[in-house]
Amino acid sequence: MIGGWTTVDAYRLIGQPYAGFSVMRNLLVGLGVERGGLEPFDYLRAMDGHLLHSARQIQAEVRRHPSGTTFHYLVNRRGRLVEADIRTKEEPARDFDRFLLEGLLPGLLFLGLGAAVLVLKPGAPGARVFLLYCLNWFVIAALYHDAVSTYRFYWLFLTAWAFSPALYLHLAQTFPERRAWAVRHPRVIWLAYALSAALAVLLQIPMRDHAPSEMLIIPITSAVYWVAALLVLIAALTITSLRGTSALGRQRARVLLAGFAVGQLAPVLGTALEAVTGMTVPYLSLLWKLNLIFPLAVAYAMVRYELFDMRAVVRLGSIYVVVTGVVIAAYVAAITLLNVVFTRLGMGTSPLATAVVLGLAVVLFLNPLYARAQRVVDRLFFRQRLDLQRSLERLAGTMTTVLDLDRIAGLIARTVAESFHPLRLTLAVLEEEQGRFRVVVGSAGPMGASGLIAAGSSLPRHLAAHRQPVTRVQHEADPDLAPCRDACLAQMRALGAELVMPMLFGDRVTGLLALGEKRSGAAYTTEDLRLLRVMVNQSAVAVENARAYSTLEEVNRRLADTLRRVEILEAIRVSLSKFVPRRVQELIEEAPEAPEFAKREMDVSVLFVDVAGYTSLSERHDADRVNVMIERYFGAFLDEILRNGGDVNETAGDGLMVIFQDEDHERHARNAVQTALAILRRADEINEAGAIDEPIRLHVGVNSGLAAVGATKIEGSAATRLTYTASGPVTNVAARLASLGAGDSAFIGPETARRITGWFDLEDLGDRELKNVEEPVRVFRLATSAPSLAA
Repeated sequence: MIGGWTTVDAYRLIGQPYAGFSVMRNLLVGLGVERGGLEPFDYLRAMDGHLLHSARQIQAEVRRHPSGTTFHYLVNRRGRLVEADIRTKEEPARDFDRFLLEGLLPGLLFLGLGAAVLVLKPGAPGARVFLLYCLNWFVIAALYHDAVSTYRFYWLFLTAWAFSPALYLHLAQTFPERRAWAVRHPRVIWLAYALSAALAVLLQIPMRDHAPSEMLIIPITSAVYWVAALLVLIAALTITSLRGTSALGRQRARVLLAGFAVGQLAPVLGTALEAVTGMTVPYLSLLWKLNLIFPLAVAYAMVRYELFDMRAVVRLGSIYVVVTGVVIAAYVAAITLLNVVFTRLGMGTSPLATAVVLGLAVVLFLNPLYARAQRVVDRLFFRQRLDLQRSLERLAGTMTTVLDLDRIAGLIARTVAESFHPLRLTLAVLEEEQGRFRVVVGSAGPMGASGLIAAGSSLPRHLAAHRQPVTRVQHEADPDLAPCRDACLAQMRALGAELVMPMLFGDRVTGLLALGEKRSGAAYTTEDLRLLRVMVNQSAVAVENARAYSTLEEVNRRLADTLRRVEILEAIRVSLSKFVPRRVQELIEEAPEAPEFAKREMDVSVLFVDVAGYTSLSERHDADRVNVMIERYFGAFLDEILRNGGDVNETAGDGLMVIFQDEDHERHARNAVQTALAILRRADEINEAGAIDEPIRLHVGVNSGLAAVGATKIEGSAATRLTYTASGPVTNVAARLASLGAGDSAFIGPETARRITGWFDLEDLGDRELKNVEEPVRVFRLATSAPSLAA
């Protein structure tokens, strides 16, 4: 809209009288324009004896008189008053042509270039700064004619001129790649913008209220700042072209250096020289025609060196241009052909028939035509992309049928190497349990030992946090990556990587692909990153499936081994349970890794049972016969023991030692006595049944009290043996009580008798001397025929 308005204003001036020189609204004579004998930045004070306050007064007075009228001016020339007589002229048409070719056209080129980059590649580094720069130069180029003629956008022109140095410095900081000093000091650029903002405000102040020589300092300062900033930009581009981090970056810098040095340095330097010295620079208006070189240089860098990663856009544009051209040609040919056919047939031309036929043709042929044109353009100009697409399709098809991790890794590496031609390639997959990435293709270099990369190192942690591909240039330029910059760049150098892609599966990074520089020296474009991301993410699924399959195989193998071990252990447990006391089994089950076998003082009741005359019995019968007989009796005894909560602690030939425990001390005493009576009854039943040739008689003793219950360690040089038992006087007395007699009676110790008082009818035998017991022990007898008092 601004350009259109300015163009209309410039066109309306054709044929109108003007002062014979170009002057800005603040009464300063313009730079690089017609001056009618005046010098740059002369300040007009009076016209025909009338004091001037604005350039609009000059325009109004000139238009009141015919062209060719001479006016007398009083001029302040940098502190000196001079007089000048200047004849008015008629605005020629060639001035409008110059405005179009030297002002509006370059401005529109700048504006279109910046807008195209922002619209097509809004995420490209530096795109917004480049747009601001192009917009600024559009204002300077397109509105300079307005600034010295109609003054409609005078304030906007001065603002753009004031901000031009700051934008030069911003480009020097970030274009075509971010400089290291800019990464370290990202906020310094705001000082340049602050200075430009101050100059923009000061340039708007009317000069009539101040001394002209003092106010002239402001535009002179702006001009010096302008050319100094451009020199800084050219120096930065020169350094980048010589010492850039990549070959592609150096090539981009050289092209842009040519655009700025040839297209803008000479006109900017000439304009600043006029502003500072007041001298007239010859051919300055011709020098400003070089301004067209810069947008052409940027366009060349976009196409040739992928500036702003515009290759994909160029490809799409080429397809649309070809398709549009073919469609237009086909449309014109179809109309001509139909008209000829209808005329030959004597039918005349029918607009409706033509429209119907063409509509059907578009429906039938436009999409096939578009697809055909796309294939032709890809084959002619973008064969690499076409080949890459086919490679990705082949890779995706192959990986659906492969479950071997090493083979999948080889396919990925081969596809990447054939498609992108990196100097170095490393593919690593995550081993989560070990906390590391294992290199399956390539080498980890100094970064990892034996092909392993720690998952907790800086680069893998950065990839896991951001889940985005990272390039070395991006790490050097992006201030948001400063916390990881030094460590991550060191690891990328160790890998020889220019680009590292995370392999994403769900919300996890399951691998990484590191690529070195391309053999061609070109950078990885946004299109490359997009295709690589598609390939890596497809591969991540295949890699995860392969790892899951391998893991499943390993788990199945381990499970089979574990099941076999469990079967063996269960068989061992069942077998050992026949030899191990139940309490020992319970302690092991409670704490399998560290069972509590240490001896502890506990209240127990101990039952001793042995067969009377077992020695003579063994002498009269063979061993097998005796063993069958003992098993018959003891099997019956075991049922009674378990029924009453007893635990067989020891068996020794013809004897049993049974331990009873319970939180209620009287209860385990009753259980022991009930078990003793039950064993005596079961022995009588077996004897009466005549199941064996010779009946047996039993010795039975029961005693209760505190005993040391736990494991007794028997440790030798060859092995260690643990025996779980209850030891102490209680056990000794129970064994001696059992030896007092045989038959249908059980002999009870005094503590047991006290605890079962009221439950059984006991016979008090008084104190008895027992073998190996120092003090006499009061003994009680309980016969199987004694009545129970529990009821």
